[in-house]
Amino acid sequence: MEVGLSYECIRIADARRTGILSDWEAWLRRADQLYERFTDRLEGDSPFDYHEVASVGFLSNAAAMAGYLPMNEYDVFKRGRSDKRTKVPGRADLWFDTGPRCYSFEFKRTRRPATIGYLGQRLEQAFSDVNCVARDESHYAAACLLTVARDPARIETCRHFAASEMIDVAYTIGPRSEPAFLFFRLRT
Repeated sequence: MEVGLSYECIRIADARRTGILSDWEAWLRRADQLYERFTDRLEGDSPFDYHEVASVGFLSNAAAMAGYLPMNEYDVFKRGRSDKRTKVPGRADLWFDTGPRCYSFEFKRTRRPATIGYLGQRLEQAFSDVNCVARDESHYAAACLLTVARDPARIETCRHFAASEMIDVAYTIGPRSEPAFLFFRLRT
């Protein structure tokens, strides 16, 4: 299986966000390097195969490798889903500090990127979650959908989804033959 060196930014909706793009490039290039180490040890597996907490932990490790200060699956008070005025205890998926900027992320993952509609639904769920995180938690907050495409048809579906208007930034990492896609939607 061909591994590594597959980092690619496949969509940037607003290239003026140079600080964000620079921070995320450093982070996700490290994630690609870590992915290569992972597949060398566990051939045929992806770090995104297990569950959301493991996936976020993997990305937290990559943030640390990039020199950032990460925290994943930490306790916070979030705004209520139905009544945004209420505060409810919960957990946030990933936060990291780059020095000049802090980021907060809420993730969802899919086992099979079957259709563009399904990918959109899962990203909307992550976006709903990130909207519950307090605005003073970070400088920038984003929803992220993670999926691994294991055949040409699903790779094509993911590439089409990356081009949709709901995606602000999208990347691939991992093996070129079975890439992991990360689709981001920034909270504005």
